[in-house]
Amino acid sequence: MTFPNFLLKSSVESIPQHYHAEFWRENLITNVRRIRLLLVFAVGGLCFLLYIVHRRNIFNLPDDTRFAILTMQILVLVVISTFALLFFARPVNSEGGDNFYFSVLTRVFAIIVILTVQAFVYTLLNTNGHPVFFFQIIVSWSAALLITPRTAILLGCVMFGTFAVITMQFTPPHENTRFVLESIVSSAAITFISVLSSTILFRNAVKSFRHRKAVEEERNRVAELNEELSAANVEAELMNQELKSRQEVLEEQAIEIEIINTEIHEKNETLVELNDEKNEFLGIVSHDLKNPIAAVRGVAELLKAGFLDPLQAASAAEQIIQTSDRMLALVNNLLDINQLESGARYFQSVQLDIIPLVTKIVAQYQAQAAVKNISLMFTSASPHYFVITDEQAVVQILDNLLSNAIKYSPLGKNVHIRVKSFQKALRVEIQDEGEGISEGDKKKLFGKFTRLSAQPTGGEHSTGLGLSIVKKMVEALHGRVWCESEIGKGATFIVELPFVLNGTMT
Repeated sequence: MTFPNFLLKSSVESIPQHYHAEFWRENLITNVRRIRLLLVFAVGGLCFLLYIVHRRNIFNLPDDTRFAILTMQILVLVVISTFALLFFARPVNSEGGDNFYFSVLTRVFAIIVILTVQAFVYTLLNTNGHPVFFFQIIVSWSAALLITPRTAILLGCVMFGTFAVITMQFTPPHENTRFVLESIVSSAAITFISVLSSTILFRNAVKSFRHRKAVEEERNRVAELNEELSAANVEAELMNQELKSRQEVLEEQAIEIEIINTEIHEKNETLVELNDEKNEFLGIVSHDLKNPIAAVRGVAELLKAGFLDPLQAASAAEQIIQTSDRMLALVNNLLDINQLESGARYFQSVQLDIIPLVTKIVAQYQAQAAVKNISLMFTSASPHYFVITDEQAVVQILDNLLSNAIKYSPLGKNVHIRVKSFQKALRVEIQDEGEGISEGDKKKLFGKFTRLSAQPTGGEHSTGLGLSIVKKMVEALHGRVWCESEIGKGATFIVELPFVLNGTMT
């Protein structure tokens, strides 16, 4: 490394511009603390010299030499003590409140150091160069401040120049030139060492300051990066929470959409069922009403035209009555099913004995069963069974089931009607000896407008609404109805109703 580069790297120019003020403030504080220490050391050293030179006189100096030394030492002691009081008068403030005071005081102290060194040199020459003053000169030089290399060189040159001039001008005549050369060479060496030491110290101070600031900047950058990272983490957490909330909203919306789709699907199925019922209803109206009405109209036209004799007219009238009854039954069934589905049917529950009711219904169907040579077999486990129910609804339920049993029973068979209690319910069982009901027919047995594979054995007519009316009425009475059947073994329809035991409904 060249000397100019050495000086450049040791100068303040190597420190970033925005740190210059802080560096000089720290440099001034360091110099003030160092001067304080040197002043304390100088006062102590001078007091010690005063003691050994004048009190003890260990050097055996003549009186005139001792007086000159005493004068110089007292003068220097006064100057140093004054500066010590000035430097210790105010506390050192790291914030820079007293920078101007200490800055001016330090410059004045530097000038006094230069003058003091020259005074020592002059006194040295006048006292024939006693060794004690070499020690004092070294002490004075050691008080050099922490200054820039350029300033150190300038001060060194000034001190060396004045030292050389004084030495050459005031050397006693009896001395030869060797003393002058030795003094100049010695002072030059001391000056060089002082400048070099000051430069090294200042360079180390600059390097330490740069390194400390670099570490602080790196620490600040790390702190800023950590803050940015923390902010990014917070932002990411917020985004995650927002995404999570949006995902939850989407999941809720997906569930709602699924529910809506399910409802739409169910409603579509309901609409399909209603459409099928509508088509079935239109088919029934067109078949079960249109054809009978046309037949009644034809017979009525024959009667009106007088083409029938009295016997034929009586038969035609009977045919009109039967056809009207069949159409009226269909219309009544349609009205019943509509009332049940819309909730317009009102049930009035009363306590009644069901045995007389069943006996009456069985008696009403004896004539119809006799036409097909069918025997109605009624049995009851007890002479009385009380239930709380709607009498008209029970009559309509048993009427539908008993008429179906007769309608689908072959000629000469039996239909069994049984009433009994089962656990906490009353059962009415109606069993025929027909061909039975298949598993496929069981699934749609209680549906509206249902056409089963089994056909009436005597050419009777069926609307497909009877069993649907039975199921809805039984459920409205808080009971249940089902069918037990095997192919070839007939079918048994079972109705369960709440049973009253000892006057209490179960």
